[in-house]
Amino acid sequence: MKPKYLNIKNNTAYIRDVNLVDVAKEFKTPLYVFDQVELEDNMKLFINNFSSNNFNCHTVYASKAFLVPALCELLVKHGLWMDAVSLGDLYVAYKSNFPMEHIIFHGNNKSKEELEFAIEHNCVIVVDHLEELKLLNMICESKQKYINTMFRVNPGIDAHTHKFIQTATFVSKFGESIFDDVTIENIMKEYLNSTYVKLLGFHSHIGSQIQELEPFLLNVSKMLSFSKSIMDKYNYKLTSINFGGGFGIPYISNDKPLNKELTAAKMIELITSLGNEIGWVPEDVFIEPGRSIVGNACVTLYTCGDFKHTYGDKNYQFIDGGMTDNIRPALYSAEYACDIANKMTDEKCVVCDIAGKCCESGDIIIYNALIPNPNPGDILMVYATGAYNYSMASNYNNILKPAVVFIDKTPKKVAKREILDDLLRLFK
Repeated sequence: MKPKYLNIKNNTAYIRDVNLVDVAKEFKTPLYVFDQVELEDNMKLFINNFSSNNFNCHTVYASKAFLVPALCELLVKHGLWMDAVSLGDLYVAYKSNFPMEHIIFHGNNKSKEELEFAIEHNCVIVVDHLEELKLLNMICESKQKYINTMFRVNPGIDAHTHKFIQTATFVSKFGESIFDDVTIENIMKEYLNSTYVKLLGFHSHIGSQIQELEPFLLNVSKMLSFSKSIMDKYNYKLTSINFGGGFGIPYISNDKPLNKELTAAKMIELITSLGNEIGWVPEDVFIEPGRSIVGNACVTLYTCGDFKHTYGDKNYQFIDGGMTDNIRPALYSAEYACDIANKMTDEKCVVCDIAGKCCESGDIIIYNALIPNPNPGDILMVYATGAYNYSMASNYNNILKPAVVFIDKTPKKVAKREILDDLLRLFK
């Protein structure tokens, strides 16, 4: 929930030796503040624990959670791959000098332009459905260009998470069901008849914010068995398998944290034992953590405005941000925790909703927050905002997007705050 290296000095929040109230004053609020040390620790956690002497293990960062060039540099530093889901993701990676052959390109409706860019830069393409595979074959034949792919399948695992982020049920928009024999037959025929498009293996992703070990192990079991059955039936050698992401993080105090070290180790153990049992151990195994790398490493800082008590006996603490910098509470009732960064040891005695400034009654970041007596100018700090906050930020009500700061030894700005003229740049 809280950043690992958060500490309190003189009633004030620090990340290691950096005063967060001073950071808010220097870079203005709202402000996303990442602890670079914790970011790198989270990358190392997966690299060190998702590891085997029996096959190659690849940790692929799910860039939809958060992507800026400075993060690309850290991924390269620690040897992580990256997944992408749009031409924009690909372009940011390319301009950040990320090795494009270490990009896994996703999407359920990739355009011809996107596919051509991915082919040109030798990305691994995750094919979503049969018609996309046909289009990919056509493009590669016309260019006489070879490309490596994975094919996304749906293993039918109902992970216990919000319905908007379940991705492997039978009605999901992603991939093709492993139980749809006719469609799988047509897909394999397309690969068998293709000169330029190679199937490395199958990809799955069973959902986001999963807090239990069992769904991950069930996915390993189903996907290994399915892959082996396809190789046997079609005499087609597969070398790879991708189990996707979904590793949950704690947002509030009663969230049960997923033991990521144990989960990664148990997945490796099962891949090895079951692979040996069925007669196929893949050469390359991929996972795709995103939220679990960036989520808890960030806080968002806001400046408190007025406190309001309504006739209906409801308290609101207004802040200078809201749903434009954190849409998740409004989108799927995500819960967050907060503190006042300049009153860390004061008694928490006020219950209120933390309300944004948008013209929406649903612009509430936290319901029934318990905070010290607030004053205008206080710095409110919301925890665990590193995933899907900056990447989903909008200009609703023509509100400007915040800056992003990484703290290593000192704070450094890695994404600029928008200015008013930026709102007009597309209209000129």
